[in-house]
Amino acid sequence: MPELPEVETIRRIVERGLVGREIEAIDLRLPKLLRTSPLPTLEPLIGQRVLAARRRAKVLVIDYSGSLSLMIHFKLAGQLSVHTEGGDRHTAGHPVPDPLGPYPHRTTHLIVRFSGGAIAYLSDVRQFGWLRLLPTPQVEWALDGFGFGPEAVGDGSIGREDLAARLARRRIPVKLALLDQGVLAGLGNIYVDEALHRARLHPERPANSLHDDELDRLHAAISWSLERGIEQGGAKIVHNRAYPRDGFPQVHARVNEPCPTCATPVVKIRVGGRGTYLCPGCQQLAGR
Repeated sequence: MPELPEVETIRRIVERGLVGREIEAIDLRLPKLLRTSPLPTLEPLIGQRVLAARRRAKVLVIDYSGSLSLMIHFKLAGQLSVHTEGGDRHTAGHPVPDPLGPYPHRTTHLIVRFSGGAIAYLSDVRQFGWLRLLPTPQVEWALDGFGFGPEAVGDGSIGREDLAARLARRRIPVKLALLDQGVLAGLGNIYVDEALHRARLHPERPANSLHDDELDRLHAAISWSLERGIEQGGAKIVHNRAYPRDGFPQVHARVNEPCPTCATPVVKIRVGGRGTYLCPGCQQLAGR
């Protein structure tokens, strides 16, 4: 967390609220966020105008005039809150700071003021996220360096046959294969649990053991789970767990609650060290 739906929601917030605005002032309160940045300071952005916001996997890229781009990875606990001159605020990512509370928060590490009175607050309670400022022509090269697989949803997203081929090469549990960003870009823990439940697949099934009909179900379920998350503007997190809205998530963080499909109580196991939620009725593992 934040996962693909949260980062996509942030991208849309930037696109709606900041494109066309010029940066007037920058207050970077935690310089180590730029620890891997090709340009060591954000000062070159002052006076530049926001041109576009795009996303690759869980990385947000904001393009500016002056042929500059800012890459942002929110890691485990990043949040972006954009406050406009009319008093509106749009927030996505980690639930800390409280989106309805005062800003800047003690975990707010970057404040950017824009023309027209808009302000963007970047917060990170864990301080694992990073910023990279670089010339726009270098962005694609930088993104290629992560070795991301195809996108999990949206334009250019992975096709069914490509997904099948990538899973066929891996004997590890299917959950771990789907979390591998080199297999599929953007999937995280919440949405993998939801996709596997939707596809009626046990998360410990070897990735290379799936049959054609199971691959059909999984391919459709991946898109379904991420699209549901995007529709909600990302998962709502309460006490470090995803909180269901309109019946989603259906199993993640809902241990002991009835499965919405068969009413069997949801259980929690660990797969590769990751907390994993499933329905023992819908997601049976052969031999158990």
